[in-house]
Amino acid sequence: MKIGILLCGDVAPELIEKFGNYADCLKAQLNLDRYGEVKVWNVYQEHELPEDVYECDAYVIGGSPSGVNDDLEWVHHLTLYIRMAFYAKRKLFGICFGHQVINHALGGEVKKAEKGWGLGSYDVELKQDIGELKAGQRMNLIAIHQDQVVKPGKGFEVLAGSEFCPIYITRYKNQVLTVQAHPEFSGVFFNALLMMRIERFGAVQVKQATVLDDSPIASSIFNRFAHEFLFF
Repeated sequence: MKIGILLCGDVAPELIEKFGNYADCLKAQLNLDRYGEVKVWNVYQEHELPEDVYECDAYVIGGSPSGVNDDLEWVHHLTLYIRMAFYAKRKLFGICFGHQVINHALGGEVKKAEKGWGLGSYDVELKQDIGELKAGQRMNLIAIHQDQVVKPGKGFEVLAGSEFCPIYITRYKNQVLTVQAHPEFSGVFFNALLMMRIERFGAVQVKQATVLDDSPIASSIFNRFAHEFLFF
């Protein structure tokens, strides 16, 4: 099996030495190397995309400092490519920006949240089982986003949400899975990222969002769920 990572952003250069780059993070946290080959395309800088949509069995689209509604050439190209991959029956997995752009490409809508940033770890309620977590239980993941999906893609079901972010995890049959959060982030990495952006968020908001304890965060549960979705 071949997995394609469509890179829409990367780890800040100041953090790469300690934490590695974003593609390596996705490979490690989602265990992408276990069953096959992984190839990376730099969509946001080099405007790279696979020439043949059938080159990979599944595509992973991660986070980005850009937004779906930014008038950027690479975002438009990616949107068209997602549609091609979808109709070619390729699997798609989207994280944060990836969640937004997949839903956007397939009939949904993304807007800037009136309530502001979703920053830090916050709970959402599961509408369906995710791994060992059951419908009705709550899941906690690390997030950093201002845009939200306000209308899911056509035919998509919503697996989890909250009052703040109603459309938090979506799925289309066994072909598409998306999540607004960053299950690939550790608390240590997220805290380092926050400190780099303290001028943007402000000291008070950074302090409130800082992760003091990783144990309530369900990243490992969700990442196993995502791994099974991609490979089985």
